Amino acid sequence: MRKNSLTATCLISLSALLLFSTGCSLFSSKNAALKDIQGHWVDVNGNTTLDFKGDKLTISFSSYHKTVRIKVEAEYGTKVIKPAKEGEHFDLLSDITIKEEGLLTAYEEVLDAEGHSYRFVREEALEKEKEIIDLSEDLPKSIGSDEIESFSLSFSNTYGSYDLDEHWESGYYSWEIEKDGDRYEMSFRISGDSYIVLDFKETVDEAYVKGLAALITELKIPENNGYYKKNNVSRPGYSFYVTYGSGEKLTIRAEGDAASTCIFDLNALLSYAEKQPLRSVDQP
Repeated sequence: MRKNSLTATCLISLSALLLFSTGCSLFSSKNAALKDIQGHWVDVNGNTTLDFKGDKLTISFSSYHKTVRIKVEAEYGTKVIKPAKEGEHFDLLSDITIKEEGLLTAYEEVLDAEGHSYRFVREEALEKEKEIIDLSEDLPKSIGSDEIESFSLSFSNTYGSYDLDEHWESGYYSWEIEKDGDRYEMSFRISGDSYIVLDFKETVDEAYVKGLAALITELKIPENNGYYKKNNVSRPGYSFYVTYGSGEKLTIRAEGDAASTCIFDLNALLSYAEKQPLRSVDQP
């Protein structure tokens, strides 16, 4: 009986020791994470800064400054920075995620829209984050076919940086054509974070698609086939993909600051799109 009692006591003690050890390990890990983030951080995508000093965080933007006591918690294997006081928030800034690659991420908390995306790095890493890198592929710079199997153009006119004609509204643009047997299905959509400007879907004839293929050649777009440049700044990019019946393909894209200008003539392409009566599917 005494032996069983001793065994039970030992098991309880061992469990308590393991629990204590696990708790210490988590505490140590969180403290280490807090220590690693001390100092000044800048947002790659804007002008917000973070300054960590001990268990205090100061968030600054223009004339706005807010200092909050913080804690680091583990969530689904990821370390997250939160206000220490229960129920407190970083105003519009979400909880901050500590990434393994040495950066901090968060997002702007707004209703019915996609808010600002925060990407915080050390100030000395900012230049590298904004550096545009060339990931282009060496693809054929001419297309022999005029038989389009699929066509896709997407970009955002939110920043008004492409000098589009004034009647093209701000928003995200998506224009697609897909061959389905002997038919061509076309969609053209303009939308915002919480609204739709245009949602066109209709069958188009072969002559229209052949004309688009001719325009692509006339604009010398194939000369940029394989183009792909980007940096780590979060802003809408653009993409242009075409596949042909011959198996030939066009692929062009840009992300981040590399997408601040477009390397082909968007106005000419959009003008051609208007050869169809662009209207939403629910419009007469």
